[in-house]
Amino acid sequence: MGATMKATDDAQKSQLESIVDDGILGFPHISAAIEYEIRVFWAFTWRDWSMSVVPGLMYTIAALRSLDTPSTELIIQSLIRSLIYSLLYIYNFDIANQINGVAEDRINKPDRPLSSGLVTIRGAYIRWYATTVVHLALGAAWGVLPFTFLWVFITIYTSFYGGDKHWIPKNLGFMSIGTFSLLQAAWGLVTPLAWAQWRYALVLCSVFGIVASVQDMRDVDGDKVAGRRTLPIVLGNNFRWIMAAIICAAPAACWQLQVFRYTHWLVGVCGALLTFAMFYMAGRVVHGGSRKYDHKTYMILTYIYCGCIAVPMLCP
Repeated sequence: MGATMKATDDAQKSQLESIVDDGILGFPHISAAIEYEIRVFWAFTWRDWSMSVVPGLMYTIAALRSLDTPSTELIIQSLIRSLIYSLLYIYNFDIANQINGVAEDRINKPDRPLSSGLVTIRGAYIRWYATTVVHLALGAAWGVLPFTFLWVFITIYTSFYGGDKHWIPKNLGFMSIGTFSLLQAAWGLVTPLAWAQWRYALVLCSVFGIVASVQDMRDVDGDKVAGRRTLPIVLGNNFRWIMAAIICAAPAACWQLQVFRYTHWLVGVCGALLTFAMFYMAGRVVHGGSRKYDHKTYMILTYIYCGCIAVPMLCP
């Protein structure tokens, strides 16, 4: 009996020691928590970097290149701020959007954190409140609060108050205003906005919002479950030809509105390449069919968008 009790005490003592001695000050637990949060962040946002982080950083570089002699300190500070701002921008939106779309994600994107069980609804709400507060605070500290507030406002409207249920507020409204708020903030982190930047962002983001309905081609089944009236659902079989015609007309509108300033011959080359890319995307819209194919078509649109941002970055 005594031997058994001694063995039990030794086992408990050994177990306690293994718990207490598991690293210095519990660092392995902190490390595991950080690793988990990085995995959660990536799972929420990886699909949207080409619409947020990449163009945000590129436009900040464009703002830096517009200056005569930016200091090394300003360059480093602006790029770090732009990266942090863009990460918060997409993270708080994706959390809100996916809280609102668990049912459809189980059909369209079952690998997302909420539909896969990686994160609970409670955990998602905690992260959304935290990232939104930090985003607003940094926006105020860095002098771009109006654009941050605009982004948070339309995120709340779209995700929690039905703004995603119809294609007009979802794409013409949210996509246009959302990209506009990011571009203006990305530039404003470096230097005050001039009329040229306002005009460029307004035209580019308006055109983008018009053609952004291509993203909804891949999600028709889930959108029907969610009760959405996206343009592919509203127009049915006519959507692909109508959207292809709009996409083909978009470059002509951009040329006519002089989206790019001709500061260098390379601007014309970039404009021609982007025009051909739009024609290629229009062909994909017409010939698409599978969800995987339509997703790639939408990704091409995001690359074209990044290409448009690259022009003022390469040729200020």
